[in-house]
Amino acid sequence: MTGYSELRINCLARRDAARPMRHAVAAFLIAAGCVDQETSDDILTAVGEALANAVEHAYDGVEENEVELFARLEHDHTLAVDVFDRGTFIQRAPRAGRGFGMRIVEAIAQAVTINVDDGTHIRMIFNVPHNREDVAS
Repeated sequence: MTGYSELRINCLARRDAARPMRHAVAAFLIAAGCVDQETSDDILTAVGEALANAVEHAYDGVEENEVELFARLEHDHTLAVDVFDRGTFIQRAPRAGRGFGMRIVEAIAQAVTINVDDGTHIRMIFNVPHNREDVAS
């Protein structure tokens, strides 16, 4: 990597928004050339879960609003991915077969923070290889 690479996407928080946003992150990772396929799959799984939570739960019963994704490759060989919504955080009772999204995110990312002061902000940190040669091996 020769500097910071960034991706920022804002779109309406509809259920059909998560997939193209996840595909944009995949293209970003390919263009940066900094992760192998297995690492990319893990990152995309975690990001997909965070996006799904935002578009499914953030604006429950409210007019459509936005979800934002910001990804940044850092000089310290990490990828930070932030997912923001301006909805109200809803603490739900456990439901059978549901509620695994954030557990999946936390299992994959090296660090996860969640801030619910003004909407919900999920930050995920992932380790990425030092250079393109590490990806090829």
